[in-house]
This record gives sequence, structure tokens and C-alpha cells, in this order.
Amino acid sequence: MNKKIQMSILCAIFMYVPVTWAEPKDAAPYGTAKFSAYADIDSIKQLKMVWDFNFVDPKAVGMVFNNVAALLRATSEYGPKEIDPLKVVIVSHGPEVVVWDKRNYAKYKEIVDRAAGLANQGVRFEVCRNAAKAQGLEPEDLQGFITVVPAGPYALAYWQAKGYGLNAVGATMPTSPISDLNKADLHKK
Repeated sequence: MNKKIQMSILCAIFMYVPVTWAEPKDAAPYGTAKFSAYADIDSIKQLKMVWDFNFVDPKAVGMVFNNVAALLRATSEYGPKEIDPLKVVIVSHGPEVVVWDKRNYAKYKEIVDRAAGLANQGVRFEVCRNAAKAQGLEPEDLQGFITVVPAGPYALAYWQAKGYGLNAVGATMPTSPISDLNKADLHKK
């Protein structure tokens, strides 16, 4: 019997033989996970988070917004249930600063629009003056929901001193304000 016929027969057999996948008996030696919100969440008056944005690739900002949105949703759903339950500050001080440049709006429209939506929900956006200057940007070049601060590390230290937890989810290693991924977006004066 030639190989083609053998393969055809084997395929036909396996198509009609029911296959069941049995979990090995030791697949869950630690039991099964369970969902649990924090029972004492309402004993906390306010969650406070400062986010460190320093991305080699400016487009990474959009991906991290998923984490910011998840924090907003979870707080809304699970608490705390105070009048002002959550404060979030985003400090942008890397190559991604080009995203906030008004002249780059068309390129980064989806990210900027999401940021504006987050700003409307109370998220504060700060940009490092030093990173902006290194990219040839002045405060008037940036989107209206941005506040320019003296320096990114200074802002991160300030907010932490005010009781904000630091979140660097997705932030890359410290990066020069100009990278190969943002050079095309610079508008030097």
C-alpha cells in the first residue's frame, strides 16, 4: 500500500474515533483558584497611584492604558466607595513624549483620544520639561490636558512622598528622550 493511501486511511480513522482528554490526576495538586475582591476595601478611603511612563516605543503608551482602564473599572466596581476613591497621575518622561505633541495628533490619534478620555475621568497627565525640551517641545506644543513639570524623576518622587504608590507596569529601562522609534516624530525648532 502506498504512503498516500495509508495516510488517508489513518486520517479517516482518527476523524471518527472520539478523543477525550483526561486531566492527569496530579494536574491540580494545589486545588482550584477562586475569585475574591478585597473584603476590607471600604476601610481604605482612597487608592493613589503614580504611573511611570518611559517607553522606547511611543506606541507602548496605548497598551499600558489597558492597565489604567482596568484599575479604573475595578475601583468603580469593587471600591473603595468613597466620593473620590481613586487618584491616578501619569508621569511621561521618555521617548513617548512625542505622542503628546499636537503636531503628531494624526499619527497617535487613538492613543491621544484615549488619554483625553482618561483625563476626563480624573487621570492627571504630567510631562517632564527636560524630556520635552530634548525633543524640541515647549508646553504650548503639547495637548491641553498635559501639565509640564520640572523633571520626571522629581515628579515621581513628589507623588510618592504624597502617598502615591509607584506603578511602572510596562515601563522600559531608563531611556534617552530620543530613540530610533521616535526620531521621525520630532519637530525641532
